[in-house]
Amino acid sequence: MNSKSLFKPPTTKLLKAGRVTLAPGETVGEHVTDQREEVLVILKGTATVHVEGTVTTVPKGQTHYIKEGQKHNVVNNGTENLEYVYVVALFPEPTPSQAPTQHQSPA
Repeated sequence: MNSKSLFKPPTTKLLKAGRVTLAPGETVGEHVTDQREEVLVILKGTATVHVEGTVTTVPKGQTHYIKEGQKHNVVNNGTENLEYVYVVALFPEPTPSQAPTQHQSPA
């Protein structure tokens, strides 16, 4: 697997992105992006995207949305390299006025 960061904080405020290349048979590994939404943009090949037990085939030129907190994995089951860009929305940290106090429960 080859992964390259395209941009992230402090260059951006609430976004990060990267480009990933997977050889045939490779996987990024199952993971969760807590409090982050993610979009995959397939540039080359076909991705097999596993999200919470659902498997979706995403061909070149298509996108796939992953909700915050979902366990997911990207697999290259094809015969050519899979190349894609991911864009992750980073939720802002609560400001002191938004943070729960001892008398409040988190939202």
